[in-house]
Amino acid sequence: MKQLLPAAALAAFICALASPAAAQSCFVADPIWIAGHNSATATLTARVGTMGTNVATQRSLTLEMLLSAMKVQTAQTATNGEREVNLTSNTQQAVASTLSQVTQRQALVHAREQYGIDTGQGVNACGSIDLMNATNRALGNVTMTGRETYRGLDVAPGKNVPVQQATRDRLQDPTKTDAAVLLDPAADDDDRKAVIQAMAGLPMPKPTAVMPGSEADLMMLRARRVEALRSPALVSLSAVRAMSSAEGHEVGSSAPSPLAQLDALMGQYGGGPQYEAWSARLAGQSEHGLLIELTRMRSMALALRQQLVEQQARTSAVFGTILATQAGGNL
Repeated sequence: MKQLLPAAALAAFICALASPAAAQSCFVADPIWIAGHNSATATLTARVGTMGTNVATQRSLTLEMLLSAMKVQTAQTATNGEREVNLTSNTQQAVASTLSQVTQRQALVHAREQYGIDTGQGVNACGSIDLMNATNRALGNVTMTGRETYRGLDVAPGKNVPVQQATRDRLQDPTKTDAAVLLDPAADDDDRKAVIQAMAGLPMPKPTAVMPGSEADLMMLRARRVEALRSPALVSLSAVRAMSSAEGHEVGSSAPSPLAQLDALMGQYGGGPQYEAWSARLAGQSEHGLLIELTRMRSMALALRQQLVEQQARTSAVFGTILATQAGGNL
């Protein structure tokens, strides 16, 4: 065997060196070599099969790993995208909420500045409203109070006060003839009444039942003419009297007189003691508050203008009465 192996190897080497055509027909008859060749071929085939299996397995594992990695990457990408969307949405919602709150706060601040009690309703809103309401009530009651006091005079038209009684009343206190009490808010109203009656003179005598018809008619015409001629002056004096008279609107209370109310208005808006405080607080008012103050000023100006018109009307009536007296002469 040891001697034949080199010969077999030599034969194989010779076959390998032959031409390809010759190599295809080269046969080795040595069984030992053939067995070794077959064993090597089987081993190589098994190794190649094993390697192919391993390669296929590794390739499958690699593909699965790649697929898993792609799934993980896709999930991470989706998660990150969702986070970004949520973050963007939440941020936008927070910005919108903040802007809404800012807008609401600005609207509240603007509304408070424009319509608040401190800056948007005029200076000392409650006190000013009370003052103006009291003044309007007092001025509105001048006509009614004047009519009541005018009808209470013993020289009022239609009164039938005996001349003797009126004379006794005037002689009881002859010192009450000072017209200054008409302009004094602190004076007694009975003193004002006494002064007006003294200025008007005695009541006109009325006809009695025993007088003849023509004489009674003539006396009544004279009385009516005199009462008509002096009634404008009496109405005007009664209005002056009412301006100084306090009128109680509730039980147990007495409202200031119209003159006192006008003095209070002048004290606040015309340079009086409260004017400095009013002027200082006026600088802090908003546009709405300034417009309210302007409206109040115009309202007071209209009320005072109305009072001036009524005074001029009473003055014109008195002058008209004087002219009628001069033109009419005696009845």
